[in-house]
Amino acid sequence: MENKINVKLLSMAGQGGSAFGVGLMNFIQEHPEIIVLSPDMSTPAGLDKFKASYPDHFMNVGIAEQNLIGIAAGLAEEGYKPICVAQACFITMRSFEQIRQYCGYMGIPMVLVGIGSGLSLQYMGNTHYALEDMALMRTIPGMTVVAPCDSLEAIKSLEAAVDYSGPVYIRLYGGTGIPSVYQEDYQFKLGKAVMLHEGSDIQIIATGSMVGNAMKVADALYNESIRASVVNMHTIKPLDASAIDCQKKLIVTIEEHSVIGGLGSAIESVLISQSVKPILLKIGINDRYMPVGSYNYLLGLSGLDIESIKNKIVKTIE
Repeated sequence: MENKINVKLLSMAGQGGSAFGVGLMNFIQEHPEIIVLSPDMSTPAGLDKFKASYPDHFMNVGIAEQNLIGIAAGLAEEGYKPICVAQACFITMRSFEQIRQYCGYMGIPMVLVGIGSGLSLQYMGNTHYALEDMALMRTIPGMTVVAPCDSLEAIKSLEAAVDYSGPVYIRLYGGTGIPSVYQEDYQFKLGKAVMLHEGSDIQIIATGSMVGNAMKVADALYNESIRASVVNMHTIKPLDASAIDCQKKLIVTIEEHSVIGGLGSAIESVLISQSVKPILLKIGINDRYMPVGSYNYLLGLSGLDIESIKNKIVKTIE
């Protein structure tokens, strides 16, 4: 990417529009081997400009996600770099067996992009919520799992995934107007967490859509005389274990995902082997199905709004 970026415009485009409408358009020239495949999801994913500009590099396979993965595997074996774009719930759940065999067992290096993850699809309900996708993808040997926190990081994740030699799942969320965490360009590396805020008392480790909320929670905790560090764990697998501060009295994980199998579980598996074990507070979607509703309503019901997260942390410390 160029050094000069317009974070506000990227935010307005959303994660998909930024990654595909801006990022992919910038580096397709350096990667003529890219083929983008979608199950009739080009418009929601922000791919319309790319599709119009590079029609020979785009395939609409129809609403058939399992077939999409099979086609992509064949293209990859012929030297292409397939980027498969579909709703997060369907590309990970409906196509799990195909991804397991082609990306895991056979090690085919395709890029899988799930749009509308977490609770993003609001009124479409539980059939379209993606609250298990990171857990599923983590179980596949050799799979890298990334959850960008904002539009800029979505671009950087896609670029890194294209350059990577193995399979990658990128988890995108939300529509347009995604809040920006980063205000300027920065060095992104798969598997390397980013320290966003220093704090001496507790550590908050967040991923994806919850990184921005984590920063606001840290500000709210400051008023409670609690100093919290904030880490953006954009890569869930492989996890950057070196970023976990076991000397803190409390580690909090925040994710728009089930508390089973996601970021919190990944952190938990690291802490088990440590001689010093801080208290771990996992904040995410509890073991339940969510109702239909607006995004902010669903976040509040899940306890993922700023006030609820702050109160959980204060109560745990007390």
